[in-house]
Amino acid sequence: MDITLSIFPKFYKDLSVEQLAELVREVGLDTTNLVIREGYWVDPYKLATDVPAFVKAMQAAGVEVRFATGGYSPDEICFDPTPLTVLADNGIGEFRMGYFRIEKADVLTSYVVARHKLATMIDLCAEAKIRAIYQVHHGTLIPSASAAFGLVNGLDERFVGVMLDPGNQRFEGFERWELSVGLLGEYLRAVGVKDTAVARDEGRAGEPDKGWTRAWATLDEGETNWYELVRALRAGGFDGTFVWMPFYDADDAGEMTRKLKRDVTYLRKVIADVESEPAPEPEAESR
Repeated sequence: MDITLSIFPKFYKDLSVEQLAELVREVGLDTTNLVIREGYWVDPYKLATDVPAFVKAMQAAGVEVRFATGGYSPDEICFDPTPLTVLADNGIGEFRMGYFRIEKADVLTSYVVARHKLATMIDLCAEAKIRAIYQVHHGTLIPSASAAFGLVNGLDERFVGVMLDPGNQRFEGFERWELSVGLLGEYLRAVGVKDTAVARDEGRAGEPDKGWTRAWATLDEGETNWYELVRALRAGGFDGTFVWMPFYDADDAGEMTRKLKRDVTYLRKVIADVESEPAPEPEAESR
């Protein structure tokens, strides 16, 4: 496997570009996502200047940036495809787009329209030579690998891909990794790295949710079996990006960074362990 370890630095926006590069090195990652949001290093209204400035500053610090978190919808890109060109011209090969949602309480129509809009946007991605990445997310129209497969199947995998997300999928959309990876195939380009754990408040046992809650957790304390996931990725020949999303301890940067470093160490070990295992034998055909 050829895996790039990146970060979506949502809760590190107060860092300078140089400090962000230092964070990448400190916790043991390879790179960072280029984040396009107001208040971050790349302002959506200043792409022409902010994108090259960020990429060049990171390069000067020894960090190559190839993946962006943009949140662009097909409607936005079809109205003005300039962001695709700006990103591609500055070496960004993939960007995480925005989410599709259920419109007017009509799931089926929302799905059909989403597919049509995505297909239209992908034509523009092909012109710019950049790949749009759709991230599965709970509470949206596309929470699972199966839903994502129906969305992208038949489109050119050079310009559209899918990002699985174990943390999001614990809230909604989990399917076993062998099925998810096998179904998505070449469309699987990224994996969100975050996890969750459940807890119960016995005092609320009589309520509809029976007192159960779910919260973000470190990889070594969460529910996801990362060995099973990485084994499925290895079997599927995964070649893409792991995107860390440290959403725990958002109000305590020091503790968040400490846990992030622990998570990176944990998953690097999982990857190394899995890659050292003998290759699985092909299953014999049943007769």
